[in-house]
Amino acid sequence: MGRGMTVALSISRPVRERLDAGQFDAQVLAVFDRACNLVTPDGDVVTLVIPQVGDGPLNVVVNGTPGFFAGVGHGAPIRLAGDRLQVDGLWVDLEGTAIWEPRPDWETLRARRTAIGPWLPRLRSLCLRHAPAGSLLALLAGSPPEETSTHATLSAAQKATVALQEGWAGDSQRLREGAAGLAGLGSGLTPAGDDFLAGAMLWAWLDHPTPKMFCRAVAGAAAPRTTTLAAALLKAAARGECSAAWHALLSALSIGQGEGPENKIAEAVHEILSRGATSGADSLAGFLLHPTC
Repeated sequence: MGRGMTVALSISRPVRERLDAGQFDAQVLAVFDRACNLVTPDGDVVTLVIPQVGDGPLNVVVNGTPGFFAGVGHGAPIRLAGDRLQVDGLWVDLEGTAIWEPRPDWETLRARRTAIGPWLPRLRSLCLRHAPAGSLLALLAGSPPEETSTHATLSAAQKATVALQEGWAGDSQRLREGAAGLAGLGSGLTPAGDDFLAGAMLWAWLDHPTPKMFCRAVAGAAAPRTTTLAAALLKAAARGECSAAWHALLSALSIGQGEGPENKIAEAVHEILSRGATSGADSLAGFLLHPTC
């Protein structure tokens, strides 16, 4: 990539805090059409994304279009100079960038739990109707289909979710077993099992009696067993952090049934499902497949 400058449009609060801490030692982990992942020696991930991707726990949204990061070299060192981040030949101006909070107001959402409950069957139906082939949303339909290329993954996930649900009820050993069984399950930079666990942790922040303890146990068992990016996202979910699309879904679900949030719920689900081939669907599966749904 030739040398150029772009501006950051928004930055996640934890990322801003990491950059403000001083020396930022990192390198390019992976480059995609709409994103560029940076990783620190201790496994922290910062992701530069274009506006089509939007805000997320690890994200810096920069002014760019698809293909913007083409030419950024894998493994290239990152340099932070004042309020400018150098990524190979690209400079990102962070001065005055809006800070985005990735953690929803869980206290308010938990207080609205009785309003959220009646929407869950509709959410489940909507997700199943639009589920992409091969996603873990198939678990919500019952037994995994026999003749699919993902049958082994679905079967392993089904077994692990039984342990996870027993862990939800208080069996700490089974909780760790379930999380370990889902960690790294599937393919890609964020395997399906990890996306499922991220969704399960978001439900825990909404409904579990001790969400922090539950999520710490899940992330502690799963993060060492998966990819660098998936581990970073698991740790973010354990802190109660999620993407803007999830914020929109949680907000819509918390609206009373007489106030007509159906369209907002459908829009948020569509946005989540658009993430990756099945990543969004897998996280919705984790959110929905829990004991009290």
